[in-house]
Amino acid sequence: MVFCAYCGKSFTRKEHLERHIPSHTNVKPHRCSACQLSFARRDLLQRHHSTYHEARDPMEPLPGGVPTVAGRTPIACLNCAQAKTGCDKRVPCARCADKNLECQARFARRSSKAALRAAQASAAMSSSHNPVSLPPQTSPTPVATVNPAFMDIDQATVKQDPPIKTSMSPDANGNGMTIDPRIQQHESPPKKNSPANSHMSADDFPSPHPRVEGLDEFLHLGNDFITQEPNYQDMLLWSDYPLEIDMYTGNLPLTQADVPMPTFTDLSEISSNSEQMSSSRGSIHTRSTSIMSAGDFESAVKSVDMTLSTPTDAMIPEFEVVIAAEAGWPLARCNPPIFSGACPRTAIVHLECLEQKSRHEGTWNALEQHLEQVDWDASDLASVIPMACRTRDKMLAITQTFLHKALEIHRGGVNNQNKAYSSPRLLSFLVLPPSNILEYFLRSYVRNLSFFFSLVTAGCVDPNEMLQNNQAAALLVLLMIAQGASAVPTAEARALSAGLIETCRISLFDIIEKDIEMCADPTALRCALLFMLLGAWSGDKWLMDIAMGQRGMYLSMLKHAGMFESQPSMIPSFNSSTNTELQWRSWLHRESQNRLVYNFVMVDQELSLFHDTAPILSTSELCAPLPGPELLWMSANADQWVAAVQSIYGCTTNVNPQLLTTPSITPSLCDLFQDLLNDSLARRQASLTPHQLRLLLHPLQSCLHHITQMLFCFSDMGARRIGSRPVKSSFETRRDEIQGLLQKWYELTISYYKANPTCAISKTNLVLYHLISLNAITNFPEIERLARREGFDGSYWELSLRHKRCISQREEAIFHCGQVYRLLRSMPRDRRPSWWSAGIYRATLILWTDSISRLDPNFQKRDESGSPVAIDQVTPEDPALIAYIWNSNGVPVLTHQRDGTSASLEKPGEVLEYAVKTLEDGVSTRLSDGIKRKLVALGSSWQADVLASAAASVQASTSSLC
Repeated sequence: MVFCAYCGKSFTRKEHLERHIPSHTNVKPHRCSACQLSFARRDLLQRHHSTYHEARDPMEPLPGGVPTVAGRTPIACLNCAQAKTGCDKRVPCARCADKNLECQARFARRSSKAALRAAQASAAMSSSHNPVSLPPQTSPTPVATVNPAFMDIDQATVKQDPPIKTSMSPDANGNGMTIDPRIQQHESPPKKNSPANSHMSADDFPSPHPRVEGLDEFLHLGNDFITQEPNYQDMLLWSDYPLEIDMYTGNLPLTQADVPMPTFTDLSEISSNSEQMSSSRGSIHTRSTSIMSAGDFESAVKSVDMTLSTPTDAMIPEFEVVIAAEAGWPLARCNPPIFSGACPRTAIVHLECLEQKSRHEGTWNALEQHLEQVDWDASDLASVIPMACRTRDKMLAITQTFLHKALEIHRGGVNNQNKAYSSPRLLSFLVLPPSNILEYFLRSYVRNLSFFFSLVTAGCVDPNEMLQNNQAAALLVLLMIAQGASAVPTAEARALSAGLIETCRISLFDIIEKDIEMCADPTALRCALLFMLLGAWSGDKWLMDIAMGQRGMYLSMLKHAGMFESQPSMIPSFNSSTNTELQWRSWLHRESQNRLVYNFVMVDQELSLFHDTAPILSTSELCAPLPGPELLWMSANADQWVAAVQSIYGCTTNVNPQLLTTPSITPSLCDLFQDLLNDSLARRQASLTPHQLRLLLHPLQSCLHHITQMLFCFSDMGARRIGSRPVKSSFETRRDEIQGLLQKWYELTISYYKANPTCAISKTNLVLYHLISLNAITNFPEIERLARREGFDGSYWELSLRHKRCISQREEAIFHCGQVYRLLRSMPRDRRPSWWSAGIYRATLILWTDSISRLDPNFQKRDESGSPVAIDQVTPEDPALIAYIWNSNGVPVLTHQRDGTSASLEKPGEVLEYAVKTLEDGVSTRLSDGIKRKLVALGSSWQADVLASAAASVQASTSSLC
């Protein structure tokens, strides 16, 4: 018994193992002498040669060293078989020739396909000597004979069918044609139901694209994703079979929106988006790596709708199947949810949309028009090296391979009954946007991720250099393009981004699965980080679920790679024998890992906040040094880096040795949080950066989440018991202590913000601070349950009771919600964080809950009188706002940014209208559009007439009791 060293599979014979090994090594030693195509196994070469190059006497040996006898498959000779050793199956074989033995060739007892083809060809050649005569023609004409050796004839048919005389009418030129009537039935093969045979063939649809330069050279980067048997030329064939998924109005009529954006004059006119979706195309998935549900194992495959819904105003047309899946989001669950088993699958929609957009000549025209309207600045132009033509060809070849792999998984696999979908002939040729658009996407990536530690050395992306590396580097470039495209409000950019995200997700998982050492590769981990960001805020239910589910896996990969551990001081020391170039490269390697680690910490904090879960990472295990100054990271060469080190650490020739022995110069997040707890962070105030202040929110949010979870477990009835009151009081005391730490953090941040009022990172930090503070005084999961009417009987007294569970401090909650609006609206539209619409949603739902509860006539209301207080316009230091928070003086209102009109917090409809208009003023993304539809559906489910009827029933019951 022998075992495979790659997969552990067992074999009884050594030659079987040798035949299995090439499936892992991708070595193809058997080369065809006619077309130079290589194969991993000898029988595959023989089958290829018999199929494509055999046009001679079947008894003649084939070239390339593959002997055949009457088409029979050779096996080990008699001597090698008795010795149970390998045999090259030649006559004589190498072993018998070395040992001077008589080599006796053996052949398989079972006839191979080559033998069957040889017999068919022999019968066809014998019948060609007696052709069927046609009726006499008026004049002698040359005769064209069809070679039946190329036809696939059943041997039984050749033996049983008697010769039948038939005639064919001559063509226009009078030329006759003599054929074998026994193969006439094969001239028109029956039509099949598969898309392959019903729509196209490779010969009928020639390629509309020129051959890509460099494709032959660089396609080997994706050999692991292409099956071994098809011909290489097959990978360059494509077809134009219709998929009917075009999202342009000129090619497909767009249906009316399921959920139009209303003017909110009457909430009863708002329509719901939870209608049943019709089906236009089936979606096939595999259980191994594809997105699937339990219904995949049923005989009938579930179908998804790929028609489009066109909302009003400036919203981008969206697939109805994507809109239907929004009810399954892991966040923004203010409407009745659906779960994965009943949720339509959208991955194949994005992939086929990207595939079909590549066949339109003017697909990227809208992107070029958008590009002309962009305001460029010097930093944007310098952030990306211009892409060479050869680099784009490399990217095209690699993306083609990745996309084919993804389409093969979603269209085919073990559960697919129609294998024609997985054929490479059905995969169209991908066309990427022009180089200037790709460069713009890369600049957009650098700009949009400025809220995190920069991972781009010297602040400049060089795609020409990155594509020279491994597949992980190519994936990273594609994910950068997807990130940049996700911020562009056009349908073409949205299709490109969603298709690339799903494509890279499958390829990234495949790379890590095939090579476990890639778990510690910094480039692969950067791909994982970028996928988490893209998937979590993509607005696609399945990508959001996968990003949240794989977050723990990627964080574990970081931990097992040892990137969380403490390191020596990051401050370099120089002497006369120091090689500054090597020392700079070593520092860059360590610094890039530290920046990667703490970017994961930021993403962990963001995802936990908006999904109302606890952060996965523990502060005590984050011992890696914090990233160094940006001046060092932005150094383009070793000389600039040395000069920056000397200017920062105050020395001219060598770094001060005292700095090397001071552990506080390069602290970790754990050290920084300990200083905050010990009230000693003021000594670092001069050196604290906005990124470091943001990192401190991670442990504060983690502590607050655990405490509030415990407090929410105490019910109102249980709090009256004597034994439970001290326990609850202790947790309330701890919550107040965390709020005190948040206040200290706020003072440090606001001092930096006042000194740098245009810093977008400080504004983002303040938004996160207000959202975390809201979690201390509100129960957001309970608010969403109220919005979904879970456990709600429709009475006003129930609203008052639920308000106490949802909001504990009303004035403070209104203050934080207003500041969230103010800070997000003050940011430029194209410079906001990816989650800005989710922040608007949380603030809106809290204000809506307060307003819907205050419709109860018996609700305990304070006497709010005085001038209006625009909570979304004034700063926390405004006297009117301070008077409202502490004394309830004034009436809080919201102010529309378009016309300056006010929205009352007493009317739930006006609160939702304000939120929808705020979202419309920002850049349209799939996430923001989905949140708008959810808020509209929320207003529809809570119509004013329903509440009025409830109030009438309550008053009627009260009067009857009196």
